[in-house]
Amino acid sequence: MLLLQPSSTWSQTQGHLLDSGVEVIDDYHYSKAFSNNRNFRVFLPPGYRKDPEKRYPVIYFFHGWAQRYFGSMGGGYSNYDFGDENNGDNMEKFVSENDVIIVKVDGLNQFKVERINLSPYNVSLVSTFRQFPEYFKELIGYIDNHYQTVPDRSHRGISGLSMGGFMTFWLAAKLPDWVSAAGNFCGSSEFSAGPLDFPVRYAHADMYDNFKAISMRMHNGDSDRLRFYHEDMNRYLLNAVPHYQFKQYEASHITCGMGDMFAFMMKAFKTPLPLPEKWDYIDIYPYFEVWDYKVETSRNRSGYTILENVNQDGFNLAVRNFLPDGELMPNVDVQVLTAPIYERNTEYKVSDTDLRTMESRQYSVQSDGSGRLKLVLNGSAHQVGIAAMQDNPNLSMTGFKIEKMDWAESGQVVELSMKVLNKGFATSENIITEISAISEGLDIISAQGKINALVPLEEKKVNGVFKVRNNRLGYDIAKFQVEFTDDSGASWQEEFEILFKDPVDEITNFVVADGKEFTIVKEAVDSANMVVGVGNGDGIANPGETIVILVEEEGKYIRTHAYTNNEYINPGNVSIRIADPWQEYDHIGGTAKYTMPVLDAKTPEGEEIPFYVEYWTPGPISGQHIVHKGKINIQVEGKDKTLPEVEWVQVLNDDLIEARIYDGAEVGKVMLTLIPNEEKSTLKHVNWDVIPSTFSIELKDDGLGADAVKGDGVFSARISGKPTYFYDLSFELRDALGNKGTHQAGEPVFLKETRWR
Repeated sequence: MLLLQPSSTWSQTQGHLLDSGVEVIDDYHYSKAFSNNRNFRVFLPPGYRKDPEKRYPVIYFFHGWAQRYFGSMGGGYSNYDFGDENNGDNMEKFVSENDVIIVKVDGLNQFKVERINLSPYNVSLVSTFRQFPEYFKELIGYIDNHYQTVPDRSHRGISGLSMGGFMTFWLAAKLPDWVSAAGNFCGSSEFSAGPLDFPVRYAHADMYDNFKAISMRMHNGDSDRLRFYHEDMNRYLLNAVPHYQFKQYEASHITCGMGDMFAFMMKAFKTPLPLPEKWDYIDIYPYFEVWDYKVETSRNRSGYTILENVNQDGFNLAVRNFLPDGELMPNVDVQVLTAPIYERNTEYKVSDTDLRTMESRQYSVQSDGSGRLKLVLNGSAHQVGIAAMQDNPNLSMTGFKIEKMDWAESGQVVELSMKVLNKGFATSENIITEISAISEGLDIISAQGKINALVPLEEKKVNGVFKVRNNRLGYDIAKFQVEFTDDSGASWQEEFEILFKDPVDEITNFVVADGKEFTIVKEAVDSANMVVGVGNGDGIANPGETIVILVEEEGKYIRTHAYTNNEYINPGNVSIRIADPWQEYDHIGGTAKYTMPVLDAKTPEGEEIPFYVEYWTPGPISGQHIVHKGKINIQVEGKDKTLPEVEWVQVLNDDLIEARIYDGAEVGKVMLTLIPNEEKSTLKHVNWDVIPSTFSIELKDDGLGADAVKGDGVFSARISGKPTYFYDLSFELRDALGNKGTHQAGEPVFLKETRWR
């Protein structure tokens, strides 16, 4: 067996020629994204040097934890390069028999001056500014310029093992316009990823629509300790991504079936999936480019920018703090620069409907010299229509509702009502609405509905109820298509998903946490004493409280993910979900999620609210988590006596203070007092002339002055003329019902003196 190690004597243009005819080169290039040299290993097929005109597809491979491009830091699961490694099913073997180049990427995530960090790619624990998606585009450019590649996405794929498997699906979702195939070996299903200051909990299962044009496949072993997380992920991907393939081998946490995987990718290069006529995309960065669109946001908190139904006629856009139903972020500015798909220097009509407020506007915008349009929105849920000066309708679904059920239950007939918006510029008449199944195992029992007419910017409910049934237990999602046609012969299609729940039994061993201290389970096997929920702590769900449903097992209280369609849960722009990481327990990267439902102040006395709940407990097998499911009925009693709650506070660079405040009723007045913190204000070489005075300011959510958007729950004020210093924050809060009190923020904030205002 030939074991290669990096060597400074190797040539960048001539490597080692193996007995199989495969040439192996350890190369490097300079990265502007990382500001240093980056290494990689290249496998070139036999005959590569003989014909300089011949071009080859490329598979980029991402290694796992504690590995490098040349192999492992020590013994382990990294031997899949040469000779008899991986039982002969390795890179040399595949390249020797196929016209393909394989590039092993180096996931090193540190500079020499830093402590050793065996976690590659800056995921799992986001610890640096180095973002691998940006670097990967640089690497592709270098490979295409220095090797005989076919330099297009249809002949470019990515693959990887373990943490490299996570990178495979993450980069496929992040860069669907750069790669066409993705092969994942035993990859983690969830990690922290994204910007250093505000990473997100990123799960592949949430990103299914990004994979529409990606041939994707996953291999795992029947004794791989990550397989239980793969089962969770597959409950989404196997139903929401029709072309997704999964195969399990008799193996552990290794590159099982490497030749099979690479053969799948070679087939994908020959017959790539067609590009969708309408594309969807989700990104975790405040700025991104995809399909030649450029999207810039002012977001400085964790979140997702969501684009749907994008084509020349418009798009849908929203920014949320988590998927799929997290809080909207209307206070975020969004600028969309379209691809150059319009006539140059031409005026276009634009319609914009904010689904949160149902306010609409129409305006005109001029395309630039390259045929791009620049549109300015915010992070609310928008439906945007675009047209040349001719007037045409443009129909789009704005949402659907599960009727007569608290959630869509698999095996049962589910009735749906649907609303449709005309975001175009002409009336549409005699509209037929029809749904069809994309996922397998679905019955469409009642497929059609009608709308007499929709004038521009009008939304209506479809006349008729759609009826569907999901016959596949164990799948959490089903994908549908809806088509609208009118009497002009025009038609519009889009996709939507329904989250299905399996039939479950009722859980009776639970308590309602509403501001009382409990010893709760955290991080799988640890525990903590803490106040859980927000309210009077009497264990009874009162209007206005923020509750957590705890299941009691063997004297331990476990927080649950509680779901319902009930109209009295989470009024307004509220949706609270917390991640409890299991990393220290199973070293995989998953998190158990729990929710904090907010009860509307208008909830009637005696209202019984059913919840579908899930929670995890550790299993007897290494890496196993058991997902428990059940239904719980909560009865609401009493009156709203609960104060508004401060979810987060931030100070922006221009001394704009923003505070996210929610309540079961409307939030009334918010006064903020800033108290100088002398102990915190001890900076080396900085001497304060005087200790500033305490001062107060009112935060508002009126959409005027410093406040970006009216009624979004983010209360704002801009401070000027105050000395530079650290300040503690104390809120005086009052809701519309007269409940009032104070809240102390956890950490001091730093203000800078701004003399110019």
